[in-house]
Amino acid sequence: MKRIQTILLLCLFCGAVWSCRKDDTYRHSRPVEAFGGTTYDYLKSQPENFRDVLFVLEKCGLANLLKTDSVTLFAPTDQSLHAAMESYNVYRKTLGLAPAGMDDVDSSSWRAVMGNYLFRGAYKMVDFTGQDGTQLLSLSLRHFNMRHTTRAAAGAPGLGAEVISMAYLNGSRFTKYWLASFAGTTNIVTKNGTVHILEPRHVLGFNTFVFKAREKQNLWSEMKVFADGARTQPNGTINLWNFYVKRLKAIDGQTVETEALTNGPTGDQMQITVNPDFSAVVKAAPSAANQTVEDMGSRFDPDNLAFNLKFRFMDAQGQEHKVEEILRYTAIREQ
Repeated sequence: MKRIQTILLLCLFCGAVWSCRKDDTYRHSRPVEAFGGTTYDYLKSQPENFRDVLFVLEKCGLANLLKTDSVTLFAPTDQSLHAAMESYNVYRKTLGLAPAGMDDVDSSSWRAVMGNYLFRGAYKMVDFTGQDGTQLLSLSLRHFNMRHTTRAAAGAPGLGAEVISMAYLNGSRFTKYWLASFAGTTNIVTKNGTVHILEPRHVLGFNTFVFKAREKQNLWSEMKVFADGARTQPNGTINLWNFYVKRLKAIDGQTVETEALTNGPTGDQMQITVNPDFSAVVKAAPSAANQTVEDMGSRFDPDNLAFNLKFRFMDAQGQEHKVEEILRYTAIREQ
């Protein structure tokens, strides 16, 4: 009897070891799934998941990139898109406005939102295995942190399914402010890129959809940027401002409008136009009382996602004031 019990225990132990070995193999290998068409073809082949996503990509002009360019797509599902539209219509209801459909949202807004799910080059899960992840710049010129991680299983960390964490930096270098979603279906390799599918619980646009959907957008428009600046007065006195929050409102495809200096949103406004070579021109907004603003060599820095502005203006006494200001999309200090 004792011998039978010993054999049974040995069998149970071997089974447990084999089960763990199989689980470990599953957890630590993420096979590449090949698809025989383009990234566009892949989305089109799954209308139950991506019909409306493909519609808005067509509407905003990004669909062609999925046919020709080498891109990585972190694909939101239709469920994510519908959740974002529901939130937008809740906002519209508070304003007494009728519900909006996908076609009612301007194409520039869809481009700003959907461009944040597209990245130049073909990245697989293995490219995000570093401890701190990998920072990528989206087609909409916003930074994201991609990191390979493993979900908890039965309360035990590191024993669940492998996923990619896609974290929107949310205007901060500090991880506690980041907004993360997860891609559980990964490494789908197409003829021109890679697809990672975000979980349906993800809400399209992270926390920015309502802002971007309610008005026209461009690459530079943003709900919140952080300004550090200095104004040199005619007598040599220097006025400084630090970590001052401004909003950049799209005027057309290349121009945004924001408050001049720190006059507040009801004070004089200025406009910034970005050229294809990233040089920028600052001028007074048409509504500004002071129309003497003259640019002195402003630029947009695409590497650091910041405007470096230099301009001057004349006061009511005809005296010159010089301004240097940096507008950052990502705060370098605590918010």
